[in-house]
Amino acid sequence: MINNGLLEILLLAQHKASLKLGLHSKRVACYAFELAKMLNQSAEFKQNVFVSGLVHDIGFLKIDIDFEQISLDMTLHKNTDLIQSHVNEGEHLLSKVLSDAQVLETVRHHHEKFNGEGYPDKLKGKEISLSARILAVVDLYDSMMIGEMFGEERSVPEDIINYFTNTASGTELDPELVKVFLELLQRNPVFYLPVENNELHLYKIVYLSPGKLELGDLCDQYGTVLVRQGAELTQHAIDSIRSNYRGQKIIYVPEPEKS
Repeated sequence: MINNGLLEILLLAQHKASLKLGLHSKRVACYAFELAKMLNQSAEFKQNVFVSGLVHDIGFLKIDIDFEQISLDMTLHKNTDLIQSHVNEGEHLLSKVLSDAQVLETVRHHHEKFNGEGYPDKLKGKEISLSARILAVVDLYDSMMIGEMFGEERSVPEDIINYFTNTASGTELDPELVKVFLELLQRNPVFYLPVENNELHLYKIVYLSPGKLELGDLCDQYGTVLVRQGAELTQHAIDSIRSNYRGQKIIYVPEPEKS
């Protein structure tokens, strides 16, 4: 498995190329880990799918393109072949620094579709590995939620759920994984950015529940505070936040006030 030093280099490279790309990859990794956990996968599998999420778009570093201008619907780009080559380039880059077959395969196949219309190998159904099918689900979800990474408006959370249920399930995505992922979303996941013992600045996923918000300030993706640390969260407030605030929500530990 990849060591922390090399992983730090890869994450820094993604952040330097595009901050939005780097943050997207960190969120995808978290969702992938949580979905694998709900599927009762082994510790090794969960670690591998997490790392796969962190580096799944590393191939964009090899192609001559402005990532900020890529549309969510990559088929609309004037050079589809160039865009799609990021999965092959990612696998090739990573094969030089690690030998884990699961990570390499997941990076290569995270844009395969359950109906066989994805790329690069037109795999169908269970021909696609479980880790790649997991990544396909969470990658699409975060891409739709964050919106602006692709120069588009963020999606309304309920619209995403409807799209997953009525359109993507069984076509783009594994319907069994969609069902489990929607159950995960019902638990109100948000990202948490710990400040201690977190040299790589990785997110964790925590689940909102009624009671006092202890970890930090709950913010939207721009850093606007939605709920202050120490405030009481009601179920009504949690439901309202999930339904009414587009984009990903993150809990930041507030900096101590200067005396």
